[in-house]
Amino acid sequence: METEKIVIKNLEKEPHDYISQNELLSGEVEGVKIEFIAIRGAAQIKEEALKNKYDVVLLLEGEAIIETLDKKYNIRANSTARLPYDKKYVIRSDNGAHFLRFRKDIDKQDIRIISKNLNEHSEMFIRTLDDCPVYTEDIKSSKSLNRMILPEGKVPRFCMGSVETEGPDQVAEHEHPMLDQVFLGLNGCKCTCIANGKRKLLTENMILHIPLGSKHSVYVADGDKLAYIWFDFFLSLEGQKYMNEQHHIDTFPR
Repeated sequence: METEKIVIKNLEKEPHDYISQNELLSGEVEGVKIEFIAIRGAAQIKEEALKNKYDVVLLLEGEAIIETLDKKYNIRANSTARLPYDKKYVIRSDNGAHFLRFRKDIDKQDIRIISKNLNEHSEMFIRTLDDCPVYTEDIKSSKSLNRMILPEGKVPRFCMGSVETEGPDQVAEHEHPMLDQVFLGLNGCKCTCIANGKRKLLTENMILHIPLGSKHSVYVADGDKLAYIWFDFFLSLEGQKYMNEQHHIDTFPR
């Protein structure tokens, strides 16, 4: 398991037109680039249309404006934005914002799937954490609160969700032979991740890679908090069926 700590800066102490881009967990997940980006003022992220990439942004702190398809979208902390496929976009923030950008490689089979539902993939998709539907899963206890952030079909071979619970509790040991998984520790998180016998403490603003196919579990001690977002990167579209087979969306969210 590899980890990296994200450092949230006080952007008021930086130049007004400020931008910083740093790659995280470089080379850990094949076909995926993870960047930690901070922007403020006139500085902006400006991207051209790309047919072989798909971008998803998770705003960690602050507020930002995304401009695409001749529209402006305001997003706030704990919001996820799936950018329209193969469209230009700009991200800026007048007062400062910190966010993660996940850039996923798209192959020929992915493009065929996208082309069958082009209207869906040509639109912006934004969801705040509190507005996400709740799901249950056999490996998680009944007291955990699990949310589906980016469900199957929004980006080929890429899904997102979250888990929150208080100790003592656990996510039971299991394995994913079909995917790589990355965790992001949320506010107040302090839990132990175990993969193939190795232990790592996951804390707030830390990202951690669960290697492909490894047996892993997560434990949280009495008085501590488990709170993280998971990012699943599937090897194939067939393997992505795991999402709907194992995650059961609640009809009546909590």
